[in-house]
Amino acid sequence: MTDLTLDGSNLIWKTDTTEKSDPLKQVFPDSYWKDRFDRAALKNSYELAGPSIAMDVQSKVRSLSETLASFRWPSDGFGLSDARLVVGDPELDGRIEASIIPTNDAQRYYRYYSRGFSGENDTSLDAGTYKFDMSLGSSKKSLAVDVTSGMSNDDVLEAVRDAVNADSLPVQACVVRQTAPGLNLDDLVGTGSALAFSVNTAYAVKAGDSAVSAIEAEDANRLSFRDTSGHLISSLKLYATERPVGPAKEDRYDLSGTVAGTPSQYMSKAFDVNAVTSLAAGSHSIGFSIGSETGTMDFLVEQGDTWQTVLNRISDAAGNASSKIEAELVDSRLVSPVYTGNGYELIDGKSVAITAVNPKIGERLELDPGEGLDVLGLGVTARPGSDAVMVVNGKSETRAPGEFALDQGRVIVELEESFGETLPLRVVGAVEVMEKNVGLITDAYNDLRKTILPSEDLFREGFAQLWRDPVEDNLVDLEWMGLREAEKDNVLWFDSDKFYDALIADPDKVRDVLQDEEEGLFSGWQQVNDRVVENGVSSYLIPESSLPPLLPEPSPRTELELETRRELLDSFEDSFNFELSDPTDETGRLISRKG
Repeated sequence: MTDLTLDGSNLIWKTDTTEKSDPLKQVFPDSYWKDRFDRAALKNSYELAGPSIAMDVQSKVRSLSETLASFRWPSDGFGLSDARLVVGDPELDGRIEASIIPTNDAQRYYRYYSRGFSGENDTSLDAGTYKFDMSLGSSKKSLAVDVTSGMSNDDVLEAVRDAVNADSLPVQACVVRQTAPGLNLDDLVGTGSALAFSVNTAYAVKAGDSAVSAIEAEDANRLSFRDTSGHLISSLKLYATERPVGPAKEDRYDLSGTVAGTPSQYMSKAFDVNAVTSLAAGSHSIGFSIGSETGTMDFLVEQGDTWQTVLNRISDAAGNASSKIEAELVDSRLVSPVYTGNGYELIDGKSVAITAVNPKIGERLELDPGEGLDVLGLGVTARPGSDAVMVVNGKSETRAPGEFALDQGRVIVELEESFGETLPLRVVGAVEVMEKNVGLITDAYNDLRKTILPSEDLFREGFAQLWRDPVEDNLVDLEWMGLREAEKDNVLWFDSDKFYDALIADPDKVRDVLQDEEEGLFSGWQQVNDRVVENGVSSYLIPESSLPPLLPEPSPRTELELETRRELLDSFEDSFNFELSDPTDETGRLISRKG
């Protein structure tokens, strides 16, 4: 390239250099104007778009967290043909907790059925007291039923039911009446009136819980009955229900949570623990009843006792009165007796909470404070208590506590909050759902990355890299299972076929790559999400004080400099005024030698 240079009064085109200077650039240097424009654009973008971009990124981070939460690994082991996942309607979130139970750990709600009886017929049992043992695991209770002359079969069944339900073991009994086998309970073959014995799955012991072996769990969950006097149990011809075989069925359940059950609870007023009690010195009693059990909670008050001492004694008395009652001191607030001039402030205090433990269906705790105990405020229940009621596929079920066993115990639904509408819960094949969710998570990650990168200069250095670090840490394994970086922005591409192949080859490795607590991709992303949400995305914007200052206006030129520039431009324009007959050098280039 030929350079145009000014040598004294001669304008010379030189052919021995590769670049020529632009006279306009000598007057207006590119670097100055480009830097000035970039600084102004950054400041303008920060002021106008910074807050809204931070909100967009925050939204994308939350979307990624939501999709990560949807990814679950089958809890019943992993086989491509029998792994199951439970998928609920989004409206069920926070209202139920649903899970798949491994087949080996699944426990039926109904454990035993009796044969069917003609309920209105007289019983064939002789009048007398019949005794039997009822055992659940290592716990055994002796029960007795009185049979009198003229009792019907229904009367006897109801007497057995009442005896079982009055006991403290978590075994429930009910009388089922049906005109055809399986009409009310799928595997109850008896017609007429029959007894059904159940144990809520909330009380089931699972292998692995507290280092419990499979054999120990089986023993702990075993329910049995044995005659000790008379032949009442043998006359019922009890038979155990069959344990489930194989994985949970792929099915749909339409749920309506009518009532979320809660145990009865009483809460005393709040007291200043350092203040001296106002209760009279001496012995005091609080009467109670729960189910068929009644009794008193007895405690002593001595002269000068503080409320801390009294509340502790009430709590101990309640806990020792019955295995169906527990008590504890809880934090509370009360009005200060000191007037501050602006009113009475609230100060810290303590209350005693007395709660029913594992109540059976229909059991409620009731308290009856003795004379002089009105100041405690225990005469009115803080929470009356209720059984859990849920409608499953149009059939109302009642449980206490609120854990419902579906599909012979392989699907567990815990009702946490009441809801009136009917919403679907599905049990589906795990692989299909896992593939879908990995794809959705990948899309959410890419959306987040594409939101950050165009405005990356507005964030602190390395902000976008926070989410890419877990990808880079697992890059080789991710490519093996179908996730690889692509395009200039390093977004992720998901190959579902390779993911399926990886699951067949090594499902444990796939799980570790995705969900290992310390090094897994999804675990890493969630940790970043939690940290960013806690801090707020706006805290990762560059501080306004770090924005580069705008460059000053170009300094004024001297008259001599400006005149020289004008002469240079005039000479540049004159250099193009030539005839075709003007001389050239041996390379064919024009030579101007004016002056």
